[in-house]
Amino acid sequence: MKFKLLFIFVLLSTFLYAKEFPRTFSQLANPLYSSVKHFNKYKDIPALTVDIEKFQENSKKILLMGYQADKIQTKKFMVAYLKELRKLQKQYEVLLHTLHKSIEKSIDNDEYNLFIKLTSYSFEGLFKNTNLLNKAMHFYNKNRWKHSCKVLDKMRLTSQLIKKTEGSFNTEIVESSYNSNSTRVIKKKVHIEISRVKNKIYIKFVNTNIYDVTLHVVPKYQNIKFNKNIKNEFVIAAKSSYRYDTLKLLSGKSYYSYKYSWTMGAKNISHNDSYLYKLPYKQGTSHIVSQGYNGLKTHKGRSAYSIDFSMPEGTKIYAARDGIVVKIKQNSNIGGYDKKFSMSGNFVRILHDDGTFATYYHLQYRGVLVVVGEKVSQGEAIAYSGNTGYSSGPHLHFSVFKAANANHTKTIPIKIVSKEGIITQPQKGHYYTAK
Repeated sequence: MKFKLLFIFVLLSTFLYAKEFPRTFSQLANPLYSSVKHFNKYKDIPALTVDIEKFQENSKKILLMGYQADKIQTKKFMVAYLKELRKLQKQYEVLLHTLHKSIEKSIDNDEYNLFIKLTSYSFEGLFKNTNLLNKAMHFYNKNRWKHSCKVLDKMRLTSQLIKKTEGSFNTEIVESSYNSNSTRVIKKKVHIEISRVKNKIYIKFVNTNIYDVTLHVVPKYQNIKFNKNIKNEFVIAAKSSYRYDTLKLLSGKSYYSYKYSWTMGAKNISHNDSYLYKLPYKQGTSHIVSQGYNGLKTHKGRSAYSIDFSMPEGTKIYAARDGIVVKIKQNSNIGGYDKKFSMSGNFVRILHDDGTFATYYHLQYRGVLVVVGEKVSQGEAIAYSGNTGYSSGPHLHFSVFKAANANHTKTIPIKIVSKEGIITQPQKGHYYTAK
């Protein structure tokens, strides 16, 4: 009997610490099995102990079932294994929710030592909730002088880098200003135009770009009559102007000024969620995803729904969707895994018919095959991949985005056609073949 128990223990240990998890339903199962070792570090937290022990126990049983599923492969057994995985997934989500609540409670109760203990182990689901992440970083920034945390320090640096690189991956936020004492107006791509008739001042904003923009205005007036109900954030259509306000000068010395910022795209558009994108490389070829949605490196915040495809420099890149080329950069020949390269990546940006944009980033020096204003069709060659900008190695960064407001853009989850099926959640480490 003792020998039998020892054999079962050795067998379980072998499975649990095997380098390879079961192949059956690996996309669902592997993250669950991997999380066991992460949660084990929280076993001494009273609020988590019991749930973690149950999760570990169930994981062991279902892991063994997974190895059996690899061998048996009968429909009945496969369905049974999938049901158990679904139960384990729910258990994982409950456990993760409890961990998140514990972190939030430690912040609310100002229990910094407990907070540090709960946030000192890095794993993918730790800050799945963006609001919790923001709250945690704010709490940490106020208290880090007491005791620092490597995980949170790394996240601080990553957050700073993301903010810096978002302008490259998606679009820049352009800021300008005007004041009535100025004798000269510089006509930029989006600029203010002032005209005066007697004591009335007519204010309008002009967009010379071939795409819509969202603009935000911060006015300042002295001794001026103005419209107090005016909208200070609005969309200006491509190649058009927007009448902003008519001012009336009052007696005495008057002054007015405007600070304004704008970003590419109209904030009020909706993405066509039914559209099927193509993979941005040659039909029949395959490339591995080195970072998917909500990746640990740079796919966070407004860049969350981005995909990195690892590929050799000089790989031809193809349009994932029809559109018009609105911006390109191809004069950079530098790159590396350092924030100093964050604005040095070459790219192509394409406007789609629903008002969204696609970014193809890290392109080769002088590797762009299209020009601004050119119409491209889905599957048409547009550039060559490279390794420019903030990059840890040769790859293509691809994302679809829209304007959230005048100061922010946001990436959008999309559906992509591949030989493996419709991709809705590109998985890190998976190869996908262009169809």
